[in-house]
Amino acid sequence: MLRKNRLFTPGPTPILPAAQTAMASFAVHHRTADFRALFQRVLADMKDFIGTQNDVLVLASSGTGVMEGAVSNLTSPGDRVLVLTAGKFGERWRDLAHAFGCDVELVTAPYGATFSLD
Repeated sequence: MLRKNRLFTPGPTPILPAAQTAMASFAVHHRTADFRALFQRVLADMKDFIGTQNDVLVLASSGTGVMEGAVSNLTSPGDRVLVLTAGKFGERWRDLAHAFGCDVELVTAPYGATFSLD
């Protein structure tokens, strides 16, 4: 029996041959009417999938790009922000807040630990 490995981590993962074929079949230029129609359908489907009536944002970036977008759009230099860090993601929030000129109040815990609401 053929055993297929499934890797559930960030980064390249094995995909089904049908998905590979679909990805290789054609490319729609992002400035065409065909792309706009496809993108509008995807956004509508995402609303249904997520279960919201609100707008859904699709960002072509890594998670760090989304984090940077959040910090750059929701804070201003000098804003006081609270960052809880118990690992790499918290450190990334800290570094981004510093990079955008925020006054960072840092609460730390050992890697992998959790924080009490108290």
